[in-house]
Amino acid sequence: MFEHYQSNKRHFAVDRALIQDALKQCESPAIEALSHFAQAHLWQGGLPVFPILVPPSNNGGWGHLLPMWFKPHERPVPFYTLDNWALFATIYSNSFGPSEEAATLCETAFALKNLVRVVAGSNLLLPFLPSTQGAGLFFRHGMLPFLLSILWLDPPNRDAWLRLHALGAEHFVAAQHLSDDTDPIETLNLLEFAVFARLERNGIETEEAVANLLSPSQEEFSLLTAYQTLFGAINLGVTALANVYARNSLSAWREWAYQEFAFPYRMADFGANAVLDFIRRPKSAE
Repeated sequence: MFEHYQSNKRHFAVDRALIQDALKQCESPAIEALSHFAQAHLWQGGLPVFPILVPPSNNGGWGHLLPMWFKPHERPVPFYTLDNWALFATIYSNSFGPSEEAATLCETAFALKNLVRVVAGSNLLLPFLPSTQGAGLFFRHGMLPFLLSILWLDPPNRDAWLRLHALGAEHFVAAQHLSDDTDPIETLNLLEFAVFARLERNGIETEEAVANLLSPSQEEFSLLTAYQTLFGAINLGVTALANVYARNSLSAWREWAYQEFAFPYRMADFGANAVLDFIRRPKSAE
């Protein structure tokens, strides 16, 4: 996996212009999705954000693990963007599972430009969303912005990304034995707490640290396991919500996104039934 990471370094180097372009492309659909929630934040007709490029050693304690983060209460909102997303891309692409289909789709659609568009788009929504009053969970609430940013890709890449996440969701549910779990939502909630507690202040700031991460010691819940779990849960959350909204139309996100943000998104149980439906669907639905 370390060799895969090293080869990815050539393909996943990021510069400020790339981030600026991604934010610019996502700004209009983000404002549409937010509807009147955006109006309280607009400045000179746009959302007040600006990118700051940082190396792993100056990435707010996230090192190589987090490609973009922000300070939501500052205006304009600073988006701290890691200058190379190779580790992020390596683990993310691995989360889709070992199938030939996933490998082929990654070759055609999992390119840096698309990856930056999805991450920038979801992060652009997050600071301006209505409050969940402290009850929000990344694995469910955070997946609605993530899904929307995927839907803003051009149709061939959008469909490829949705399929990759569906493959990854299947892989994650099987690996975590969630179909046999009596309370998978509680399990996911506990996993979310454990994952982010494990990732925070991780110290993965050098090549040596990356190499050690990708060759972990036999800890019960290693940093690598936590990182892999993060992407598996993202796959599950994105796919579960996509299945719900596909009953109307994923392309018609302008018609349902605002309604979701206006009420269901604010509830503590947002997305729970969607996740349960995916986990417990009949095997013939695969």
